[in-house]
Amino acid sequence: MRQKRTKVIATGLTAVLLSGCALFTPYEPELKQGNFVKEEQLRQLQTGMSTEQVQFLLGTPMLTGESPSDRWIYPIHENEGKYRHIIVEFDNGKVSRITRES
Repeated sequence: MRQKRTKVIATGLTAVLLSGCALFTPYEPELKQGNFVKEEQLRQLQTGMSTEQVQFLLGTPMLTGESPSDRWIYPIHENEGKYRHIIVEFDNGKVSRITRES
């Protein structure tokens, strides 16, 4: 009889301890995606630049269009969780168009 009561208490104590694990959640850092592109870098971006020059200036694009060699999209993180997009379009390996979207 005493062994049965000990098992019940041990089982109950184990259940209580394990349910307490749900109170603790691991730390999850806020993940802000996008490139840290400064306005100074955007001012240097010009039509006629090669893909290598753009990649050196702004980094690897996070998104591309249907054809990765023709369109690169840079989502740029701003304050308060807002993003804006810089779209760089290429023609024959040179920047042909730069679009700034909100």
